Amino acid sequence: QGTFPDDPEWSTKGDGVWAPTTERANSGVYSIKSPQLSNDDFTPQSANVTFNTNPSWGAGTLVFSVLAGVNMPFDDLLYYVDGQMRGQFTEKTDFESQQIQLGPGPHEIVFSYRYNPVGLGVFPPESPDRIGAVYIDDVYFLPSGVTIAPAGPPASSIPGTASPTVSASP
Repeated sequence: QGTFPDDPEWSTKGDGVWAPTTERANSGVYSIKSPQLSNDDFTPQSANVTFNTNPSWGAGTLVFSVLAGVNMPFDDLLYYVDGQMRGQFTEKTDFESQQIQLGPGPHEIVFSYRYNPVGLGVFPPESPDRIGAVYIDDVYFLPSGVTIAPAGPPASSIPGTASPTVSASP
């Protein structure tokens, strides 16, 4: 079990940093939250949180829960695996479980929160459902052949793997 942001597998950079929060969580008490990037000048900004898998891991599935309370054209969330965009999240009001299939060896998974990604000079009225933030929780790795996901974040490592979870200490 890993702890954000103290584990070397996790890093955050950009115009703001992702941080542990108790505001919303899929399970437990903590999740990680994107930074507040909105500004009066509508300047486009972005902030990334990156997870690097353990090089010794075999093939498997990275599982995570995400609440992307963002709406275009205000903001969005993209995610990349080894530099290739694999998805975009927007307009979510609840956590959703997602899976990324990975081959053996090291991989870099980047979640990129973007404010004003199309560079508008003024915004239309906001949706009442817009949270204006992204939350990520319950991040863990399932090796190939494991088909039943844990009910929540794992309490201990699956033999032969590591099982990072997004937990934090205040």
